[in-house]
Amino acid sequence: MKRAITVIAAAASLAPAAAAAQTHDHVVASRVVLVRQQTEAERRAQERARQNEERARQQKERERARADQNRRDYREEQTEKVSRTFKIGSSGELDLANLAGDIVVTRGGGNSVQIEAVKIARARTVEEAREMLALVTIEFSERASRAEVKTEYGRREERQRGSRNINVSVDYTVVAPENTRISVNTLSGSIRVSDIKGDLNLSSLSGNVVIENAARVASAKSTSGNVEITNVRSQIGLEASSTSGNLMIRRSSAPRMELGTVSGNVDIADVTSGRVEAQTISGSVDFASPLEKDGRYELNSHSGVVRFTVTGNTGFELEASSFSGNIQTNLTLKDQRQASGNFNRRGPEGRVRSLQGTYGDGSAVVEITTFSGTVIVGKK
Repeated sequence: MKRAITVIAAAASLAPAAAAAQTHDHVVASRVVLVRQQTEAERRAQERARQNEERARQQKERERARADQNRRDYREEQTEKVSRTFKIGSSGELDLANLAGDIVVTRGGGNSVQIEAVKIARARTVEEAREMLALVTIEFSERASRAEVKTEYGRREERQRGSRNINVSVDYTVVAPENTRISVNTLSGSIRVSDIKGDLNLSSLSGNVVIENAARVASAKSTSGNVEITNVRSQIGLEASSTSGNLMIRRSSAPRMELGTVSGNVDIADVTSGRVEAQTISGSVDFASPLEKDGRYELNSHSGVVRFTVTGNTGFELEASSFSGNIQTNLTLKDQRQASGNFNRRGPEGRVRSLQGTYGDGSAVVEITTFSGTVIVGKK
C-alpha cells in the first residue's frame, strides 16, 4: 500500500514536468511548421521574382537582337516631320499615345501647346522606307481646352510586307504651358518631362520615365525601364512603379509616396513626405531623408537589403523584422527590445530578427520588414 502511494506521488510530482515538456515540444513543432510555411512562401516569392527577371532579360535580349537585325536589314532611312499648335489655354490638357519612339515634354509660355512629331522609317531601300512612312499617320484632335494626339499604324495587312513588319518610330517633342495636365503612354520608348506643374500621368512599357521640376506627379510607371523623379514638389500623392527597373526619387516632396518594383531597387534620397511606402521583391531599398513629425514610413524587401538612414532631427518609433536575415543598427534606442533567431535552423545562432525601440522624441513611425534580407538602421 505504501509502495503504491509512493508511486502515485512520484507520478504526480513528474506530471508538471511532463506537461511542460509536452508544451515545449508543441511550441517547437509549431515553430518548425511556421518555418516550413514561411520558407515555402519565400521560395514561391523568389521564384516569381526570378521568372519576372528572366522575362525582362529575355525581352531586352529580343529588343537588342531586333535592333541589331534592323540595323543590318534596314539601312536606308527616311523621315517626315509633322507639326501642330493647339490653343488649349494656360491650364489645358494634353493626351498623347505612341507605339514606338521617345517623347520629350518641356515648358513653354503663352496659352498654346506646340507638338512636333518626326516619323522615322527604316528599310532596305529608299522606296520601301517612303512607302512605310505613308502607313503611319498621326491623328490630332482638339476640343475646347483638350488636345489629343495618337500615332496610328495602318491595317494589319498593310503593316506587313511578306514576313517583315514595317519599321517606323515616331519621336515627339512637345512644348506646353506650365500648368498643362499631361497624360502620355508609349509601348517602346522613353518619356522625359521637365518644368510642368500640371497633373502628370506617364507610362512606358519598355522605356525609362524621367521627371524633373514638376508639381503634381499622379503616376509614373514603366514595365522594364527605370523611373527617375528629381526636384519635384508634388502637391498630390506620388505613385511610381516598375516591374524590372529601378526607382530613384531625389530632392522631392509629396504628401504621400507609394513606390514599388518587383526586381529593381528603390532609392529614396533627400525627400520630404509624411507618408512613404516603398517595396521590392528581390531588390534593395535605400532611404536617406529627414522624417516628418507624425509621419509614417514603411519599407519592405522580400530578399534584398533595406537601409534606413535618418538625416534630420526628428525622432521615431522603430519596428524592424527579418525572418531569416539580420538587423543592424548603430543608434541608441530607448526601450529597446530585440529577439534573436535561435530556432531558425538555416541561419547561425544569434542573428537579430526583430528590433523595437524609440529614437529621439519618437514622433514618427518607421516599420521595416524583410524575409531573408538584412536591415541596416543608422544616422548620417
